[in-house]
Amino acid sequence: GSFLMGSETGEPNEQPEHPVTLDPYFIDLFEVNNEKYQACVAEGGCTQANLRNSFRRSGYRDDPTFANYPVIGVTWDQATAYCTWAGGRLPTEAEWEFAASGPDNFTWPWGNEFDANLSAASSLDTEPVDDFPAGASPFNVFNMAGNVNEWVQDRFDGNFYANSPETNPVNLESGSNRIYRGGSFDNTNGAFFTTSRRY
Repeated sequence: GSFLMGSETGEPNEQPEHPVTLDPYFIDLFEVNNEKYQACVAEGGCTQANLRNSFRRSGYRDDPTFANYPVIGVTWDQATAYCTWAGGRLPTEAEWEFAASGPDNFTWPWGNEFDANLSAASSLDTEPVDDFPAGASPFNVFNMAGNVNEWVQDRFDGNFYANSPETNPVNLESGSNRIYRGGSFDNTNGAFFTTSRRY
């Protein structure tokens, strides 16, 4: 698909807005949950997640009550290892943004008006990965604004957007920090847009 990536009105690292065309790709509809990540650990494909507890929940990582909640405390390398074990890969930054904003370049996955009831942002802690169906993206991907931050393949380079290729852009070379997208449960007032970049 094709879309306009970035934002002319957002933060400097989201500029310039530029056309991008992507080859077809698959993306998971849900964030990786504790149950799936622990299966990867048990089979030797992943190392254990760094955090045993979530913000307000003791034993979050290992308690079956939270099996369908998103895994937290994983590094970029751990996320990459999980994807390899699961037969996939991390999305590129462009793939993630298109999956979140859709061909109409929504400000939030569900549209251009913020609604705190449509995401796990401004929550006290994480929520199940299949919560907030009304807040799913145009491609029915859940929790792309809130719940937990999501790693992408790219390294951060503030100048990459101005010089990136139009087709299948990905920055694997310049910059030392990895990019994460989507915001988390403690982001308030809709602060994380589909174009927001953090590293």
